[in-house]
Amino acid sequence: MTTLVAIQGDGWSVLGCDSRLSDEHGRFQIAKTPKIVENNGVLIAGCGSSRASNVLHYGYKQPKPTVQEDLNTYMTQKFIPAMRKSFVDAGIDMKEDGDVAQIDGGFLISVKGQVFSVSEDYSWDTDVRNVYVMGSGGDVALGALAALGVEKIKTINQAETMVRKAIAIAIQYDNMCSEPIHIFTQFK
Repeated sequence: MTTLVAIQGDGWSVLGCDSRLSDEHGRFQIAKTPKIVENNGVLIAGCGSSRASNVLHYGYKQPKPTVQEDLNTYMTQKFIPAMRKSFVDAGIDMKEDGDVAQIDGGFLISVKGQVFSVSEDYSWDTDVRNVYVMGSGGDVALGALAALGVEKIKTINQAETMVRKAIAIAIQYDNMCSEPIHIFTQFK
């Protein structure tokens, strides 16, 4: 399925992903394009439904935050509403009367070096540890990050190396993930 890993530093972020795509029958493909793209200055990493990622990656232009804009406000008032509108327009937003709107998947979003974890119910969160994982290989990658000493990371080069190692370990132990590994960086 997917392994997504992100580490946020002081004014930067590193996101990484594997390349395996699979369906409910276990058939797989190796993705020709990465599961992470840059869309108008925003890094978007997706897992779950490929359709949701297709829409966010290639279906519209993401609103860009202004220079002084609070990023929490940006996510709440601009990014999430634009994201949901794009899903509604594409016919993939799921909502029945009385239910919370949902999508089939989750996303790690990096805006100006700040990482946000966006869930299936369109909620977003940040983590005080500045470490994020998602997908079927996420738990293995998180364990690898802990064992490798993620809390000691100080530089973007160290983060890139650790993200690559964590995804490689997830690939070894999750048959729904595979190489190649893609790494993206973003600065504030």
